[in-house]
Amino acid sequence: MAKQPEHLIYGVDDSPPLPVMLLLGIQHIFLMSSSIALPIVLVSEIGGNFDQVRSVVALTMISCGIGTILQSIRFGWVGSGYLCPNLCGPNFFSSSMAAAWLGGLPLMRGMTIIAGLIELVFARALHRVKFLFPPEITGLVVLMVAESLIPLAVSKSLGINYEGEPIQGACLLVALLTLLVMVGINIWGKGKLKLYSVLAGMITGYLLSLAAGLLTPAHLQSIAAAPWVALPYYEGFLDITFRWSLVPTFAIVSITGALKSFGNLIMCEKVNDDEWTAPDTRRIGNGLVADALCVVTSGLLGGVASDTSASNVAFSSASGATSRVIGYMAGGLFIMLGFFPRITGFLSVMPMPVMGAILIFVTCFMIASGIQIIAGAGMDNRRTFVIGVAIIFGLSRDLLPGLYAGIPHNISPFFESSLTLTTVLGVILNQLLRLGKRSGGEVLQ
Repeated sequence: MAKQPEHLIYGVDDSPPLPVMLLLGIQHIFLMSSSIALPIVLVSEIGGNFDQVRSVVALTMISCGIGTILQSIRFGWVGSGYLCPNLCGPNFFSSSMAAAWLGGLPLMRGMTIIAGLIELVFARALHRVKFLFPPEITGLVVLMVAESLIPLAVSKSLGINYEGEPIQGACLLVALLTLLVMVGINIWGKGKLKLYSVLAGMITGYLLSLAAGLLTPAHLQSIAAAPWVALPYYEGFLDITFRWSLVPTFAIVSITGALKSFGNLIMCEKVNDDEWTAPDTRRIGNGLVADALCVVTSGLLGGVASDTSASNVAFSSASGATSRVIGYMAGGLFIMLGFFPRITGFLSVMPMPVMGAILIFVTCFMIASGIQIIAGAGMDNRRTFVIGVAIIFGLSRDLLPGLYAGIPHNISPFFESSLTLTTVLGVILNQLLRLGKRSGGEVLQ
């Protein structure tokens, strides 16, 4: 039986009073909202209009809310029973963008459904292949997911859409001040003020953007024209298409997304058990089923694929409240917000520097989480080479992408992103460097 850590005020099975639960649920949706920048960027990049942006944001929020609730329950083989909210999955972003460029939102939706079904199969088989994914590999995945967000976060903070464009001074200033507010409150805020760091940063960023002309009267008029309550809908809402050539890429991304959630759920176990020694793969597998169903739901509804949030898990530990009941509240509130177009419209016109600052803020949590999981595994020479070599080649994919231009087509999906390349290398190296070891860890002579 798990031993609840002393610093937790509300453990995983506790039920906080309704006002406290509401307050904590609101704090979680602030962090969940931080990745709303991703569907905004995706739909904007493919030339989507304001109604499409607003609707995709709303549908993504509804999907994330459903996923958060599914994760919090324990019903049969669905749900881990932990507070591990969902947000728009950054690891799916590149592949989703590629699908959207090729076939618009219908193709993105179809491939998202495929990714969810693949994760569902992986989740049910997790206990059979758990030897492939020790904590250092899951931590490596979390770390590289954070790395994949860095170019987007920095470019938005600098006001740059395309390579070669000049840095926009106003964007940089707004991004820095917005980030400073969030970081300052998170570090030096007293009492419950820390819980409002993301909200305070967003408000600051919007006000500064309005003063700098980055948020224009036209943006405000488009928000005012939206109804208060409405069903999310855009032209072609029911269209879903598939492309077999994209299946390998989405299969890899689906597995890496599952590994990220695997790492997050390990964190949940550690946070809630002072005597934790090894992951409960059955329970984590049930959590991955909930995550997979959330991805499928995202595709069916028309939102961008989602996965579990490392920053929310870290926040729940820091706040001392890991009660899964809070997940019901946060998920329900996120679903409800999806039906209020003026609120989602306000998020849909988020200025570039505000997007960038929030992405940097969230990425910092993810980097720390990845390092924490890797370090928690205990480093030795073998793990040093597994992690080091995988990261070196993974980063080379981003720093010098031309190096891999001649890769044979049949294995090119493994080189689509630094996240994919790093994960595949890490898993392979981890198994190769285990050869010659006994189960007890003694090297065979």
